[in-house]
Amino acid sequence: MIGQNKKSVKLRMAILIAIYTVLIPFSFAWYNALVNVDCSLTKPVSSDLVKIEPSDQKTQSCGQQLGFHWVKFYGINGILYGVSLAAFVINTRKNNKN
Repeated sequence: MIGQNKKSVKLRMAILIAIYTVLIPFSFAWYNALVNVDCSLTKPVSSDLVKIEPSDQKTQSCGQQLGFHWVKFYGINGILYGVSLAAFVINTRKNNKN
């Protein structure tokens, strides 16, 4: 029974490492894309505004959109990394108590 528990922990660790191997480059690429956005570039006014709802003609500026994308970046990455790590730690502790 103890050997099976050690295999399970090793398998979970391997899966966690595999997931992070995919997520970390994606997160770095997304971060670099957000950092390299320059809202101060000289553009025509029409390209600086993006329509959200065509019926209401609501628009957002580049800065507002960039802020929203940063919130999504931190939220999604926090959830992806936090939940997977928390699940691993909780399962490891639960298995160690048994």
